[in-house]
Order: sequence, then C-alpha cells, then structure tokens
Amino acid sequence: MLTMAVKSCSGFLKVFVLFLVAFQGAACLTLTLENDVHQVLPGADITIICHVKNVRFTTIRNIQWVKKVFEQTTKHTISIYTAIQAPFRATGRYLVRPENATVSGEFRNVDLILQIRNVQVEDLGHIGCTADDQEIYGDLIVYAPVNSIKLSKQVTGQLTQLTDGDVVNFMSSDGLVCEVKYQDPQTVISVMKGSENITPSFNPEYNSPVKTETGGLVTMSFGTTLKLRFLRASSDDNGKKLQCTASVPMYPPRSVTITMVITGRPSTLNCINPAYASIGQSTAQLVCHIISSPALSSVVWSWSAEGDMMMSVFGNQTQGEYAASYQSRNFNFSITLTIHGVTAEHFREYILRVGNGHGIRDFTVQLQQATPETPAIPEVTSPKSQIVKASTSSAPTATSAAVTLPSGKTATTPGSISGTASLRGWLLTAYMAALLVYTF
Repeated sequence: MLTMAVKSCSGFLKVFVLFLVAFQGAACLTLTLENDVHQVLPGADITIICHVKNVRFTTIRNIQWVKKVFEQTTKHTISIYTAIQAPFRATGRYLVRPENATVSGEFRNVDLILQIRNVQVEDLGHIGCTADDQEIYGDLIVYAPVNSIKLSKQVTGQLTQLTDGDVVNFMSSDGLVCEVKYQDPQTVISVMKGSENITPSFNPEYNSPVKTETGGLVTMSFGTTLKLRFLRASSDDNGKKLQCTASVPMYPPRSVTITMVITGRPSTLNCINPAYASIGQSTAQLVCHIISSPALSSVVWSWSAEGDMMMSVFGNQTQGEYAASYQSRNFNFSITLTIHGVTAEHFREYILRVGNGHGIRDFTVQLQQATPETPAIPEVTSPKSQIVKASTSSAPTATSAAVTLPSGKTATTPGSISGTASLRGWLLTAYMAALLVYTF
C-alpha cells in the first residue's frame, strides 16, 4: 500500500512519498494519505483514508476533502469545489466519516475516511484532504470508453463523413480528418495506411473541454481532431486499408476503417489461389475481389481447353459447365467462375482479365485437386477461406486459339502463339473488339 505524507512543524516541511502537494506553513500538522491511487472501471467501490495529526482545535472545522480535475488544454489542475459535504453527498454514493479521534492538549488527531460507491466517470480526478493551508492528493483513475470517432474525407474544404467498411475513391489532393470525443485523458489516437503509421503527418487540434455537472460532480469531456490537408494518395495505395483508431486502457479500441481506391488500372484485393476441389464435386468456385476506379468495363475468364484451344467466358455468362458472375459495391467487385460437375480436366490454370478506361490487368488462379491436407473449398457464394494475393504466373502455351463471344460466334487465330506475353497479347487483340459491343 502506497502512503503519502506531508508534515509541517514550525514552518519546516518534509515530504514522504508525495504525489501532489500544495502547501503553506502550518505548525506541527501532518497529513498522510492511504490508498492514494485507484485505477478502476465504473461500478467499483473505493476507500481513501486521510490521517490528520496535530491539528489545532481551532482548525479542525476546516478539515475537508477536495477534488481537482485535469485541464487538458492548459496542463493545470482546476478546483471543482472545496467542500465535500454538500456536493459529494448529493450523489448518494459518497460517505465521509471521522474515526480514531484523539486529543492531546490543544491538538487533535483524526482519520478522515472517504468511501465512494459505484464509481462513475464523473468521479475521476485528483482527490485529497486539506487542513489549514495544506493539501495532499491521490489519483482516482476511472477508465472510460471512447465516446465517438468519426473519419471524414476532405475535398476543397468540404467534409464527407465515411462509414466503416466503405470503399472510397481518393485523389492526391484530397485530405483526411479524424475526430474523437472521449473522457479519459489517457486516450491514444492513431491513423494507419496499410501497415504504415501516418499519425505524425497529421496536425492535432484539441477542442476546449466540456464540463457537465451532475449532482455537484463535474464530468470533463475532451475532443481531439487530427487533420491532414493532403493525403497525397498514389497508385501504390490502391486497395490499402485506411484506419483511424482511438484506444483507452481496459476497453477494446474503437476505429473506422475504409478501403482506398485510386483512379487507374484495376487492382486485386485478394484472390483465393489456389482453389481446391474433388473429382465428382457438384460445383467448384474461383473467386477474386477486384478494386477499380473507374468501374470495370470488361471481365473475362480464360483457360486452355483440350486440344490446346483457348476458351473464354465473359462476366455474367454461362457456357456449358462454366458460369461467370460478378457483384459490385462502389468500386469493389467480387468476381466468380463456377464450374459444375468437377472432373480431372478442370484442374488447370485460369486467367482472369479485367479492364477499365485506364487499362487492363491479368490475374492467375489455379484449381487443384483436393487432398486430405488440402480439403475442397465448400460450395459458397462468397468464400471466406484462405486469402492469398493473386499470382501472375505464366499461362499455358497454345498453337491455336478461339474466343467464344456472348453471341456464340467464334474468333480463331491460326499459327504459333508462344509464351505468356504473346498469348495474353493475342487475347487482348481478340476480345477488345468484342468489348466494344459486349460490356456490362
């Protein structure tokens, strides 16, 4: 148990294990504080004892409990009240009583006991006792959750509030603002872009504390706003998570997280690669999540079929046992190729080619036969299994190729097509003409 004491005798002051003391000389007076530091959650009960020794009889009426709270903006303490009887007892949760009173000539000794039941956030602060002009304080720390957190995008001075989970388009000139309201001065605020801590780039603004009085007790609410005028988003930030988090001891952190999308070629958020299935399985699915601004204008799955034929299926189309589909929300696209009636011929490499007005990207996904160590992925619409970044391994070599268009027509190119670059270049030439008509 940590005990603090302050003693003044004939104007000479000695301090023993003292946390906060303000004094002016008082002859032969000693204040000792037990149970001086409490760190609790709301609802706890605490007891603080102040031992008062050698107080003059004429001073005993001036012995009282006092409370101060921390003023964040000025870094000073401010006095909330100087008498405990009315404001503390008005809450019905405070009990003050004297014990072990003794008399020695003109001096008195007494233990002043403060009990606080069902501690609430408004109770936090520096609590101590006074006699004459001496004061001795301990700390009551009440852990309080963050009140609110708000993340906004700033464009030419105008703020747009963002919702957790949003996919948001950013330009290099856009800014970012994170606003947090809290009661616990220990609150820590941070901003992450992917794995990078960008908090030091922000300018913090501390709002004036708001005081709320309840039954004679004062609650201090604080606010901090982090501002970044220019986020300077680049193509490297495409698909990154942007997160503002407020953390306080004893409570889960609160945060707002959005996904950044930068105008340019499509990027992959993730592809399930490889995907696994078993022979005879009714369906197998290949799934990729793509982020694109502007929105995708083309989606094509391609693969080498028997006889070195290149087969393709366009987004939201069924061809034989293959069914392509996609779902979109904002700039986020979930693209699926479903294979019905899995056979050994389906275990191969598949290429997903996506395009928008800024260019085209290829992503490779393999369907492999499941083993006891790699079970088949369940048949679900939105798989939540293993997430791995898409591979860009080379596609198979073909000596002739065909692209099946949505109308059922077939475009064929004779001759030798050797290597991944040539194959993909041929695919681009063959189906881009079709995309002039067949877009979704």
